[in-house]
Amino acid sequence: MKFKKSLGQHFLRDKRFVRKILKNLHLDGETVLEIGAGSGVMTRHIINRKVKRLYCLEKDLSLIPILKERFLSERVEIVNEDILGFNIGSLGDNIVVFGNIPFNISNRLIRYLIDNRRFVKKAYLTFQKEFAHRLAASCNTRAYGYLSCFVQYYAKIRILFDIPKEAFYPKPKVDASFVEMDFCGYPLFRVGDESLFFKLIRKAFSSRRKKVINSLSGLKDKENLKKAFSSLKLDTSSRAENLSLKDYYNLYLRAFT
Repeated sequence: MKFKKSLGQHFLRDKRFVRKILKNLHLDGETVLEIGAGSGVMTRHIINRKVKRLYCLEKDLSLIPILKERFLSERVEIVNEDILGFNIGSLGDNIVVFGNIPFNISNRLIRYLIDNRRFVKKAYLTFQKEFAHRLAASCNTRAYGYLSCFVQYYAKIRILFDIPKEAFYPKPKVDASFVEMDFCGYPLFRVGDESLFFKLIRKAFSSRRKKVINSLSGLKDKENLKKAFSSLKLDTSSRAENLSLKDYYNLYLRAFT
């Protein structure tokens, strides 16, 4: 099967990791949306699960006849669309999303899922390893940043396992990670003005070497910031990566509302 570099296609060929992914997928009784079904390597396993319905989304028109020939079933629908323009709400609620996605759409796909989170129960996705570890990073680590806070506000992130680049064809330049995003019960806390909340976090991380209190002084006067830090028992010498998402939430409440 020919691959299209322009679509960022990398097909998972190593059966050991196919089995590992299947072991970590919880799909019984679920409506599933598979992103980038390709030739159906994973599709044939998913349809053997007790899924309620499976929607196979594939952007590459040349693969649609192959999928339709292999998966003729009342429970399967083959859709020739780009996920980033797809109306996921048309499938109903509590959708479980699965996919080995092109690395070059990772940021946009994260935003898409967050924007459509009212329809999505969980997502199981393969990302570039470095990107995945940024999503799941904890405070006081190098990988922790604005993206970590943004995504973890909306979903629980778990890296299930890493996948070496040799497991794919054609082989990408980097390793991958298989990630679970759970939207159930999130956000754990709600802010009145999400735009302002994420603005202050982005501002804090815009100069990682600076103390947070100095980075945020353009949004709030330093004296009020010092009072907020003191009342929250936060170290005024803290840098952006030293504050947890909950710390940023408390700071938002104390100094910006």
